Amino acid sequence: MQIDRPIAIALTLFIILLLIFFLVVPEYNTFKQLQTELGEKTAEFNAEFDYYAAITKTYFDLKSRQDDVKKIDDALPQNSDFGENIYFLQETARASGLTVKDLFLSKSSLSNAGTNITGNVKDIVFSIDVLGDYTSLDNFIISLEKSSRIFEITNISFDSASKPPYSFSLQIKTHSY
Repeated sequence: MQIDRPIAIALTLFIILLLIFFLVVPEYNTFKQLQTELGEKTAEFNAEFDYYAAITKTYFDLKSRQDDVKKIDDALPQNSDFGENIYFLQETARASGLTVKDLFLSKSSLSNAGTNITGNVKDIVFSIDVLGDYTSLDNFIISLEKSSRIFEITNISFDSASKPPYSFSLQIKTHSY
């Protein structure tokens, strides 16, 4: 039995098409799907790599600026050590030429209203009564401004006595976490 050549060619082409359709096309689809997944995983890996590289850069940036970070920690400490603040205010007043009559804690409150700081920031307000002249008071205020700690003088009142030493009453606010 002999098969016609055109029929054999057509039959061979049909078998080849069936083999391609049932064997090669599914493998090609699997290959395309794996290639897409590989692209997604590569993009995910690159994003994570960039993220960790940015964190590492920030870490070393902070390490190189450790003195600046320490200054910020001094300006806004995490604990509200009243004794340290009172001692600083007494010593600064004495060094400025003022005599401390009275120094007490007016209030300590938890507040973050009106600030750009997130978290729980405590406002600590001290009242200090001192004796001295205006130059000494000026030196005291300048010393508070130059200190690493953030101090805000919210109120100054003074006695209008005719001769020195004058009596000054200051309300000083500071902050901590």
